[in-house]
Amino acid sequence: MAITGCVLWALREASNSTTNAPPWLLAFDRLPRGPLSVLRDSWVGTEIPPLSLGKTVTEYLRDLRDRFATAEHYASTHADTRQAQYAARYNLRSREKQFDVGEQVLLLTPDSTASSV
Repeated sequence: MAITGCVLWALREASNSTTNAPPWLLAFDRLPRGPLSVLRDSWVGTEIPPLSLGKTVTEYLRDLRDRFATAEHYASTHADTRQAQYAARYNLRSREKQFDVGEQVLLLTPDSTASSV
């Protein structure tokens, strides 16, 4: 497997710092089986459970929609929590600024001659 393939497998299995879960797990309700997990299972002797092919397309899509709804709820809940933590850390040393009428302040405005890059 090429280096890029190994990196992709690592990204699929790595937990996201915001949701605290791998993206593959949120989307498909299971972790991907990479080459190392297949090799480990063959050494340990554990078998892969057979796929249940008895579902109709409608049932499969309904289950998939439910799994995506559950994953979205989980991700949004954890993302809100992490966002609050990020904001608290960012605003840790911030303070309220008040200016009185007649005080001199420095006002930074965008320069029209500056590049937008």
